[in-house]
Amino acid sequence: MSLVSPAGNSAEKVDLMYKPRHSHYDEVYTADGELRAHWQYPIEALQALGVDGLSERQHKARRILRDDGATYNAYSKPKISQIWNLDPLPFVLASEEWESVENALRERAELLNLLLDDIYGERLLIRHKIIPPAALFSHPDFMRACDGVKLPGDQQLIFHAADLVRSGSGDWMVIGDRAQSPSGSGYALENRTVLTRVMPSLFRDAHVHRLSLFFRNIRHALATLSTTTDLPRIVFLTPGAFNEAYFEHAYLANYLGYPLVQGSDLSVRDGNVWLKALDGLRKVDVIIRRVDDDFCDPVAFRNDSNLGVPGLLEVARAGRVAIANPLGSGILESPVLAKYLPAAAKFFLGRDLRLNSVPTWWCGEKDDLAYVKANFNKLLIRRTSRSAGQHSLFVSSLTAEKQKSLMAEILANPMDFVAQEAVQPSQAPVLTNDQLVSRPVVMRSFSVATGSSYSVMPGGLTRVGSKPDSLHITSQTGALSKDTWILASEPESLLSLRNTDDIMRDAQIHDTDLPSRVVENLYWFGRYAERAESGLRLLRTVFEQLNGIEPLPPESYICLFKAVTDVTATKPGFFSPSADFSAPETELLDVITNTNRSGSIAASLHAMLHSSDGVKELLSSDMHRLSTDIRDGLDQLSVALRDGLHSAPEEALDPIVTTLLALSGLSQESMVRSRAWRFMEIGRRLERSLQTIKLLRALLVDPVSPNDPSLMLRPTLSSLESMITYRRRYQGKFDVANGLELLLMDKHNPRSVLFQLESLRENLDLLSNESHKHSLGEESRCVLKASNALLLAELDSLAIIDSETDRREGLDALLDNLVESLESASVAVSNRYFDHTGGPQPLAFSNLADKEPAIDSPAHASRQSQVQLQRQQQSVVETTPRNSSATDILP
Repeated sequence: MSLVSPAGNSAEKVDLMYKPRHSHYDEVYTADGELRAHWQYPIEALQALGVDGLSERQHKARRILRDDGATYNAYSKPKISQIWNLDPLPFVLASEEWESVENALRERAELLNLLLDDIYGERLLIRHKIIPPAALFSHPDFMRACDGVKLPGDQQLIFHAADLVRSGSGDWMVIGDRAQSPSGSGYALENRTVLTRVMPSLFRDAHVHRLSLFFRNIRHALATLSTTTDLPRIVFLTPGAFNEAYFEHAYLANYLGYPLVQGSDLSVRDGNVWLKALDGLRKVDVIIRRVDDDFCDPVAFRNDSNLGVPGLLEVARAGRVAIANPLGSGILESPVLAKYLPAAAKFFLGRDLRLNSVPTWWCGEKDDLAYVKANFNKLLIRRTSRSAGQHSLFVSSLTAEKQKSLMAEILANPMDFVAQEAVQPSQAPVLTNDQLVSRPVVMRSFSVATGSSYSVMPGGLTRVGSKPDSLHITSQTGALSKDTWILASEPESLLSLRNTDDIMRDAQIHDTDLPSRVVENLYWFGRYAERAESGLRLLRTVFEQLNGIEPLPPESYICLFKAVTDVTATKPGFFSPSADFSAPETELLDVITNTNRSGSIAASLHAMLHSSDGVKELLSSDMHRLSTDIRDGLDQLSVALRDGLHSAPEEALDPIVTTLLALSGLSQESMVRSRAWRFMEIGRRLERSLQTIKLLRALLVDPVSPNDPSLMLRPTLSSLESMITYRRRYQGKFDVANGLELLLMDKHNPRSVLFQLESLRENLDLLSNESHKHSLGEESRCVLKASNALLLAELDSLAIIDSETDRREGLDALLDNLVESLESASVAVSNRYFDHTGGPQPLAFSNLADKEPAIDSPAHASRQSQVQLQRQQQSVVETTPRNSSATDILP
C-alpha cells in the first residue's frame, strides 16, 4: 500500500490512495503536498501493511472491542449497546508540538480552577465587572446551594477535559470544556490497549508516550483528597447500566481498583457517607462521580432524582467526604465563559492565554447581540446549557424559514444563546470500506490535579466525523474514534498502574466492601442463566419429539406443551382454551423469541445480560465475550426462527445452550471462590432446584397413559441431561422410581435436586461463617428443611399412582413441600442481604414500589429488585443531559 501526497511525489504506484481535502488543514500533509515529519515512520509502516493488512487489523480490533464488552449506549435506543468504534490508523502528533499544547492545557486547567473557586467563593470577577452577574446567576448549572463548599487544598477542579480542533491556519482552539464529570479517558485507555495488540511493532518502534503515569496521578490525586489518617475508601459513582458511558465507568473502576457504586449503594448517616456493604456500613472518604450535579442530591437539587444520595451536599459542606469533581462544577461548561476567559486570565494570571477558545459572542450582551444580527449567516448558534437532542446550529445550513425562527427564539431569550465563529476542523485519514478517506477530527484532552498544578494525559480521545463535512461529531451516532499518539524522541521507561508503589495498596477491594446491589445482580445473573438454560433444554426436547421418527401418543404432546408453559411461567400459553395443539410451533417460537413476554427465553436472557451489565467490573474478559455471544446469538436466533430459516428448530437452540454451559463452566473454573461467586452460585443452585421440580411436577405427577406410566420419563431425562447416565445405570429399563432416584436423591448427579440442596447449604453456611454468625439463618433453615424432607421420603411410595385420583399424590406432596421451602429460602436471602439496598427515597417517589416494573422481573424476585430495575431504567432519561462524552458541537 502506498499513501500518495497531493503533489504526487511518491515513487510508488498506489493501490490505496489517501486524498487530502485542499480546503482544510490536513494532519498528514502540508499545503505543498509534503509529508509531515512526525508522520514519516507511521506512513512507512502502514505502507508495509497494505490495504489487506490494515483491513485485517481493523476487523481484529473490532473483535477485541466486542470481546471486551466495550460499548457505548445510544439514548435513542436505550436497550441497544453499540460496539465502540476504533479506527486502526492512529492520530499522530509530534512531541515538540504536543509540549506547547500540554503547557497551554495545564494553564487552562489552572485558570478554570481559580474560576471555580471564585464563583462559589469571593466572586471577585463579578465585583470587578469582568463577568456580568447574569452570565452566572441565570445559568441552570450555577448551584446556589454549593456556595462556600470547598475541597481540602488549593485545587477545587480535580479533573478537566477540553475539546480541541485545529483551524485552517494550523492553530489549536478549544471548542468546549468538560468540568462536571469529564468522560472519555477510559475509552482512550481502551483504544490504546486495543491498538497496541493489533499493531504491537508499530507502537513499540514509534516510541509513543504511554498513558500509565496519567492514571497513576489520578490515584494519587484522589488519595490526597481524603482527610482520614487511614487508607481512604474511594468509590466510583455511576448513574447505572443504562448510562451512555457505563462501560467506561466499569472499566476505569476496575483499572483503578475502586468499587463501582450507584446512588442506592450509599447512605448519609451521622454526618458521613457510608457504603452499604454485605457486612454493614463502610465509611466513604472520596467519591469520583459520573452523575450530573442536579441529580447527585435529591434533597438539595432535583427531588425526583433516584441516582444520587440524599444529604450528600451537607456532608461535602462539612468536609467529611470529598467529591471529584465538586458539586457545582458544571457551571464551568457554560460556553458563555469562553467570552470572558481572556479577561479572567489577565486578572488571575496576569497574562494572555496560550490556548484560545473559539471566538464567542453572548447574546445576553447588547453589543454582542447586535454583532450576531449583523453576521447571523456566518455563525454557529449554541444554547448556553446543553440538553438532550439539542445540537449547535450552523446558520448557513438552515433554510430561510428556520433561520427566521431561530432568530425569533434568540430575541425572545437572548441570555440562553451564544454565537461562535464557524471553524473548519482539520482532517485526518480514516480507513472506511478498505479505502483511506479524509474526515474531520476533534480531540478531547484530559488533565488531573497534581501537586500545585495539573498533569495532562499524553494524547487523548480523538473522534472522527462520519462524513467529510460532518457538523456534529458524536458517539451517539456511532462516530469513529482514534488512538492518539504523541511520539517521543526516545523510548520511555515502562510503567504500569498494576505494579506501582504504596499508592496501590489502598486499592484493594475486599469482599466485604462489595455493595449489596452488586451481589444481588450476581445472584440474579445465576438464576436467570439457569432459568434460560432449563427452558431451552425443554424446548429442544419438545422439538426433537415433534420431529422424531418415533411419534408419541397425542396426549403426550399435550403434556409436553403444557410443561413448556409451566416451566417457563408463560401462562396462559397452552393452558388457554384457544390453544392450538395441532399447530403448536407459533406458541413455541413465541416462548423463545418474544422479549416482551415475561418468562420467555428471550426475556430471561435479556434479564441475565442486564444483571451482568450491572457487574461488568467483576466479570472476566472471557465471560464478557460469552455474554456478547449470547446477545448476538439471541438476535440471530430470533430472525432465523421467525423467518423460517431453520427446518430443525432444536438445532438452532444448540449454540445458545452451549454458550450458557461455557458461561457456567467459566464461573466454576475461573472465578475466585469469593462472596461474589457464592451469591452467583446460590442463585444458580436455587433456580436449578426449582426448575427441576417444576419439570418433574409437569411431566410425572399426572401419568399420561395408564398402560405406560413411565412414558414421560424419557423426555424428562432428556431435558435434565441425564438420559445417558440413566441408560448406563439401569440398563435401559424405564421406571419412574429409578428416574426419581437419579433426579431427586442422587447427591452425585449434578442435575439432581439433592445435589443442588447440598451445594446451597455449603455456600450459605460459608456466608454465615464469613459474617461471623454461626447460628443458622432463616435461609439455611429453609434449605435444611427441604433436604430433610427429601432424604426422609420413601422412594417407592413416590412412584405409586393413587387409584382414586390417578395421580402420584406422594410425589406431588413432596414437590409442594420442596417448592415452599425453596421459595421461603429465596425470600430469606433477599431479606437478609438485598432488601436494605433501596435506601431513603424522596416523598415524590414514595409510591414507586407500587408501580409495575418496566422490565420483566423474575417470578420470585423481591419487590426491592423490581424498584431497583425501575431506578436504573429511569437513568436513561435522567442522565441524558450534560453527562455526555460526545462532542455535541463542532464549530
